[in-house]
Amino acid sequence: MGRGFLPTQIIDYGWDIQCKNLMNSNRVQSTKADILIVDDTPENLRLLSVMLIEQGYEVRRVISGKLALDAAQVKPPDLILLDIMMPEINGYEVCQRLKANEQTREIPVIFLSVLDEALDKVKAFAVGGTDYITKPFQIEEVVARIEHQLTIQKLQKQLQEQNQQLQREIRIGKAAMIRCQQAEIAQQKLNQELEARVEERTTELQQANEDLLKLQTELRYSLAQEKELNEFKSRIISTISHEYRTPLTTIATSVGILERYRHKLSKQKQLVHFQRIHSSLKHLTSLVNDVLFLNKAELEKAKLNLTHLDLIAFCSELVEEQKLIASNRHTIKFTYKGDYSWNIWDESKLRQILTNLLSNAIKYSPEGGVINVKLICQEQGITLEIKDQGIGIPVESQARLFESFHRGSNVGSIQGIGLGLSIVKKCVELYGGQITCHSEVGVGTMFRVTLPLARAEIQDVDNLNYARGE
Repeated sequence: MGRGFLPTQIIDYGWDIQCKNLMNSNRVQSTKADILIVDDTPENLRLLSVMLIEQGYEVRRVISGKLALDAAQVKPPDLILLDIMMPEINGYEVCQRLKANEQTREIPVIFLSVLDEALDKVKAFAVGGTDYITKPFQIEEVVARIEHQLTIQKLQKQLQEQNQQLQREIRIGKAAMIRCQQAEIAQQKLNQELEARVEERTTELQQANEDLLKLQTELRYSLAQEKELNEFKSRIISTISHEYRTPLTTIATSVGILERYRHKLSKQKQLVHFQRIHSSLKHLTSLVNDVLFLNKAELEKAKLNLTHLDLIAFCSELVEEQKLIASNRHTIKFTYKGDYSWNIWDESKLRQILTNLLSNAIKYSPEGGVINVKLICQEQGITLEIKDQGIGIPVESQARLFESFHRGSNVGSIQGIGLGLSIVKKCVELYGGQITCHSEVGVGTMFRVTLPLARAEIQDVDNLNYARGE
């Protein structure tokens, strides 16, 4: 039975004997700290007990908030691992009561919970929690968080002891000054030395407090960043593992056929397999580029890289490139209106916008379909319209049209991972522009992109004309 526990607190006598033996064997090497685990799930208690005992900690465990308060009162632990979702008294109330008690208020409390919402974590810190670990967890993470909190607690105790020592030194100094009133010069010198030491120690304490606050802020930010990154990685892994299978299978099949039967195949059939390999590799490259771009845009906060660009010539060249890719299976028409074609633009972002919208129009249009690309240039900005005669987008899919990895419910077996439109949306937002969509199933889709002119790099009209060579 753990120290400070009543007989009714024992969860499993046989298990308790095993844990006690492990604690006794570790005590020979001296335990790191006394940890109280509070969880109403016996299996969780068993798992954490064994893991922490193996790490050299002395472990006590209880299955309710009331028992936790009693155990902490009888013998305050060095640290408490506290579950939130418990009957009668939940983890938040247990923590509040601990912090309201003079004897237990300084005990660090780390919450362990399946609750993963930001509000749950904010509430945990608001009631006095020092850290928050989401289940399921890794023992390495739990041990690292425990060590971190124990280190902070140790530093705080050291600071308190140093402060007490400082106060004692101040009292001794004052007593010495009273006894040495006749030695005025020595008294002044001693007083100056003491004031300097007080100021130095105070500065050290303030710095230590600022460091602790900064560390807590960084930890909260890191937890949020870690959650966001893990969610993004999960989406990428799930999507890529699904989308890579088909092109990789095509490559493997064609390579196998060419390797074994190339001498039996005609040049035309060999060319067919080479074209399949090339097409699959191109598709894989496109997938990788889309994922890398979106990752950079979301996590590194991409910025515009503005350069001088002839917009009409640029759009014309891009349309011609897409015509070659379409291989005469579609008719692509480009028209433009207005003559304000020369200004400063981010070429790579414009390429992402136009290429992805055109690629989608080609991908989701039937063979022989007409795709119209229209550029409207005005003094305040430009408008791009890409209209196709494709399968259209269902109404229920349009609300999530620009979300990463989302695809329409009617795409069937058409290749894609749902990143193109999210990339377009990100690029448009970087410009401070807008993108709208009008679509009807079986009729076609039109995307309209409106971008304001970026004038920040050009001081006046004379500079613009000079750069044009006028």
